[in-house]
Amino acid sequence: MFIIIGLSSLLLFLYMHTTTDAETTYKLLAPLPGGAQELPADGGFSLYAKEVFWFLLSAAAVLALVMLVIGGVEYVGSAGNTSLLGDAKARMTNALLGLLLALTSWLILNTINPDLVDSSLVIPPIQLGQ
Repeated sequence: MFIIIGLSSLLLFLYMHTTTDAETTYKLLAPLPGGAQELPADGGFSLYAKEVFWFLLSAAAVLALVMLVIGGVEYVGSAGNTSLLGDAKARMTNALLGLLLALTSWLILNTINPDLVDSSLVIPPIQLGQ
């Protein structure tokens, strides 16, 4: 068992340089439409990650609003039925909790490093010993 683990570790460390080189020379294939600007294909992963984060945060806000409206319609249409009234309240509560969770993710990232949610984040390429 020790021999298998040792050989696996040796092979992993011998071929690790090829994977790190692949990560430093990655070029994105297509620009990402939408957002405040058109992102270039060679803009790097950090620009894509930022735009995807903002898209998902916006989608969470829109979906929370839609679920609040659906819950409000269910609440009005429950006509005194306590079961339907409870379902509508639960739907609205869950929508607000989901929105709170999404906004908390932004708050945590902004607290850790404001550049993570700002447009100024640029991850410099790693220069390997040549």
